[in-house]
Amino acid sequence: MSTIVEGKIRVLDLSMGWAGPLLGQMLAEMGAEVVKVEDTQFFDWWRGSLSMGPPEMQPIERASTFNTANRGKLGVTLDLNNPRGIEIVKRLVTTADILVENYSPGIMKRFGLDWEVLRPINPRLIMISMPSFGYGGPETNARGYGNTIEAMAGVTGLTRYHDAEQPYTLSNALGDPVSGLTGTFGVLAALHERERTGKGQWIELAQVEGAIQLVAGPILEYQLTGAVPRPQGNRNREFAPHGIYGCAGERNWLAVAAATDDQWRALTGALGLPHLAGDARFSEVARRKENEDALDAELRSALAALSIEDAMSRLRAAGVYAAPVNSAAAVIGDPQISDRGYFVAIDRAVVGTHLYPGAVARFPETPLNAGDPAPLLGEHNGDVFRRLLGMSEAEIEELEAAGVIGTRPRQYSKAS
Repeated sequence: MSTIVEGKIRVLDLSMGWAGPLLGQMLAEMGAEVVKVEDTQFFDWWRGSLSMGPPEMQPIERASTFNTANRGKLGVTLDLNNPRGIEIVKRLVTTADILVENYSPGIMKRFGLDWEVLRPINPRLIMISMPSFGYGGPETNARGYGNTIEAMAGVTGLTRYHDAEQPYTLSNALGDPVSGLTGTFGVLAALHERERTGKGQWIELAQVEGAIQLVAGPILEYQLTGAVPRPQGNRNREFAPHGIYGCAGERNWLAVAAATDDQWRALTGALGLPHLAGDARFSEVARRKENEDALDAELRSALAALSIEDAMSRLRAAGVYAAPVNSAAAVIGDPQISDRGYFVAIDRAVVGTHLYPGAVARFPETPLNAGDPAPLLGEHNGDVFRRLLGMSEAEIEELEAAGVIGTRPRQYSKAS
């Protein structure tokens, strides 16, 4: 059974971290041949640091973040500060359909690999650049990453409990995966357009602009009312109850939501709280929102007396939204997720076999492939340079001797 593109698309992935590599990984799942380009000195920073362990432990091959976001790719190394390295990238561009990069603005131009240079080399190339704040504007040259992007997008300003003293709380770099998903959409749209015109194009994706979509509701609210939206914590802007409540035992938390009056009455019946159904303070959505503190106190008391299994079973049977707040271990062991076979076991050199997130979308006729490991540093130098560029063994050996390519971090060779 074939994948969606089945090797018809080749991608040069010059990106680092999460946003760009996620885009490349999703294309690899679809069957694209993705060649990840790193340097033996300035490798993908998500590999971690050499100081994390002695050389014999190969610490940069042990980072779970890198090993997850770069599955299914071929790995090569090129010194982009060396003219020969840049020349080889240009030769690879002639064979490619897509180039992904998320450097700060100006870096690709400094390398001599900006769109104006690459377009004449391969007019069918689709190049996507993913700067934090975009090309143009006062923040053009500012560097950023997931947490600073979501702060500027307005996400952080709405992330905390409604009654907390701490003004804001960072999430886990939401700007990165949002940009990876948005970038994948952009690249697929450009591929579709290329089918019509025969021409590639440059896609500019400012990561901050993608993250703004996460606060579209509050932005509209401000425009309509003039009031600055306040953080809601676990609460919903429209209905109640909507929160996380502790059940009997330690660390047994249950997310519960009732979106309608009917669901609220079903909740009171399921938890054996008929007196709340008749309480005027909670008779309808607007009243429950006005008395949400008292409502939450009632639910905390009732749920604290029930096991999480009992509470969830009762609420779900009554048609009320309820789900456990799973830890990482609980997600892996969750019967629903396990039964669907979402996690895939992947054997990778150095780290062995571990479970990794699988492909989310299911295509029965052309399934996605999320089961191949991430590359070791420079693991596929020989294969890629021989097969795509027709290099001889002597040429490859000479490039390695000159330090243009390699399979070991350059700092190790200097220190040893």
